[in-house]
Amino acid sequence: MRDKLILYGFMIGILLTVTVQPIGAESASGGSKEFTLVTAMVAEGANIWLPSMIILKNGEEVKLKLRNVAKAEHGFAIDELGIKEVIPVGETKEITIKPGSKGVLRYYCHLHPGHINGQLLVQE
Repeated sequence: MRDKLILYGFMIGILLTVTVQPIGAESASGGSKEFTLVTAMVAEGANIWLPSMIILKNGEEVKLKLRNVAKAEHGFAIDELGIKEVIPVGETKEITIKPGSKGVLRYYCHLHPGHINGQLLVQE
């Protein structure tokens, strides 16, 4: 069991390292960025949103496409921005965010507290 936990931790570390700074695509409608976040299972019962970190500028409007490819509905919440969404199995929801101050904002599945969180890094 201990070896499995070490292996899962290693796999999660690789995923987090690979997804540290995704590049947002410029929207065709003029300058705003879009990111697609996808649910992924990395271990027995451990789900995450990928990418696990998104870097934004303060005041920048960004569209997030939340795509649930898992076998159960999942939540997506950012407390500081008042966001709490439920994404059914196989569906995609779009939300637009515009952070009002710099800092680190946590995003997570509010339906499954044991899942691994992600971060929005809001810079000047």
